[in-house]
Amino acid sequence: MEYSARIFNCLRCHSQAIICGCCDRGNIYCGSICSQESRKESHKASEKRYQNTYRGRLNHAKRQRSYRESKKIVTDHSSQKIPISDLLQPETKERVKTNCSGEIHCHFCGRICDSSLRVAFLVQSRVSTAGVWPLGP
Repeated sequence: MEYSARIFNCLRCHSQAIICGCCDRGNIYCGSICSQESRKESHKASEKRYQNTYRGRLNHAKRQRSYRESKKIVTDHSSQKIPISDLLQPETKERVKTNCSGEIHCHFCGRICDSSLRVAFLVQSRVSTAGVWPLGP
């Protein structure tokens, strides 16, 4: 069974992603890596905005004062030395491997999707609150 799917560009890395109707919850990121990184950036920006307020500055000063009182020595730590033999870890993208048959798969769950892709979100239909549809003329 082929599922209806939506194609979109990730808001963070701008790569194309395909998501089936079962997984689609209004996603704007291609996977958990981009969504987590975007969340970190958003949280950091929020903290910075708070630090620039009067109340944020007072709370920061209070926190630093209590930290200094609890520690005898307040100095910066030197950088840790990185062993020369260490290699960088390769970056991984969460993608479902595609096969050569030309089938389109959901990037989130791997289901086979219909070849006609949507660009817009699915519109949810709502049932009348009274449970009865109004009669037409």
